[in-house]
Amino acid sequence: MTIVENAYAKINLHLDVTGRLDGGFHRVETVMLAVSLCDTLIVTATGEKDKIEVRGNLRDMPEGTDNLAGKAAMRFFEAIGSDHGAVIFIKKRIPMAAGLAGGSADAAATLRALNRLYDLPLSKEKLTEIAAEIGTDVPFCLNGGTAFADGRGERLHSFAFMPGCAIVVACGGEEVSTPWAYRLLDERWDGFSETSAYKPRGVQALRAAMKSGELSALDGATYNIFEEPVSAERPMVSEIRKRMYAGGAVAARMSGSGPAVFGIFEQGAQAIDVCNALQKDGIFAAVCRPLGMMKKFFP
Repeated sequence: MTIVENAYAKINLHLDVTGRLDGGFHRVETVMLAVSLCDTLIVTATGEKDKIEVRGNLRDMPEGTDNLAGKAAMRFFEAIGSDHGAVIFIKKRIPMAAGLAGGSADAAATLRALNRLYDLPLSKEKLTEIAAEIGTDVPFCLNGGTAFADGRGERLHSFAFMPGCAIVVACGGEEVSTPWAYRLLDERWDGFSETSAYKPRGVQALRAAMKSGELSALDGATYNIFEEPVSAERPMVSEIRKRMYAGGAVAARMSGSGPAVFGIFEQGAQAIDVCNALQKDGIFAAVCRPLGMMKKFFP
């Protein structure tokens, strides 16, 4: 039994830290949007007991259950009470360690694919519970669309959907470790302790901008707390943002802990021109579009 499933990237239209949770985790608020940039997974369920194999088109991909896709397969089989195995081939297109949730998207796609292969044994709620155990971004990547998330970023709430647009996602090749990015923030803002001077932005402006349907309103409404400190260490972030704006983007922002940057365009032709120019200079770039909820994978 084999199925092909796409694993869609996410971008953060808003990303902020609002304090600390019990256990030391950062408390975040974020608005995430699924976009059509994707990896493609070929997932095969096998009769080989407890054997989970992950392969792909990149040499440095983690293997087996060290890969989030492999971990997702293991958790799926545990949940349905099966000792079956799986072979997962991942064709990577989403840059790794870029703030686009590529690994989380692969895990979510594995859960969706296996749920279809086994005739939808697990509810949306159960799959989302499993997803949260695998990683913070996996619940969102499982469900797609647009969502506001809080807690560690795993608790999802409805949010206004993005108006029609073209989106360019670009990455200059400088990988970013999320723990390193959080250390930069902690050094700047006293670890987000009770004595920290940092004041969270909130999502009210973004919610109003998206409900208005006016893409031009998004520029001042998007926000990423990581952008300033990370771009100081990864100068391509600022360079790519400048090129997005010069090419006609109505908003451009770093996604996640970086270093990927997205630009939002009213005109598809402008997005294609910017994408082509970045690619010509050896920068990864892709034109994509916003995606809605993924509903067909759940009972």
